[in-house]
Amino acid sequence: MRQADSQTSIPTLPSAPSLIARGHDRRALLAALTFIDRPPQSAAALAAWFDKHLAAPGWMPRPAHVAEGFSEQVALGPPAPSDPDEPALRELVGAARFRVLVSLRAFMPPAADDRFLAEAIRAGRVRPAEDTALWEPCPRGDDLLSDIVLSLFAADILSYREFHDAYLCVCKTCLRVDFDPSTSGRTGCPEHEPTATVNVMRRSRPPI
Repeated sequence: MRQADSQTSIPTLPSAPSLIARGHDRRALLAALTFIDRPPQSAAALAAWFDKHLAAPGWMPRPAHVAEGFSEQVALGPPAPSDPDEPALRELVGAARFRVLVSLRAFMPPAADDRFLAEAIRAGRVRPAEDTALWEPCPRGDDLLSDIVLSLFAADILSYREFHDAYLCVCKTCLRVDFDPSTSGRTGCPEHEPTATVNVMRRSRPPI
């Protein structure tokens, strides 16, 4: 199994030397998958995710607030244990995660709906990286949380479209994200494709 590098390795990516060569910058994909696999459950955890995965690479400063389409803004920071914003933040994070997964599912065949890529470009949430043929995310603090996470996926897909066309899997039943189509195809997972017998490492699926 290959790694992008020691700082940005993605453990469950399949072996694909031509697509996951050492030195390729996959920090955006790692940040997006971290949000999907381990969605932050507190303002402090979400702030830490922003600091590590978006502020540190210089893509955006940590916002003071986050919002989703249905919700009011929720402040980030280390709240008191009884802070009433915590349930609201968990609901907001869950809604953002669900919208991202639905967008990825629509990106899969047969729909192959990649409008979220065009929207990320149009809205200026991704841009060509300097001195390379790759893309990088550049979301703004007033973007919806789901659009920020989608900008991370969009930057990696625009940079490595052939990789995602070949390996990205999203279960049509549970929306599990995987990168090994040898188990249940591009739109299944072992739990929802009982005939799959190949035992491979796959991404965990926390509740939506």
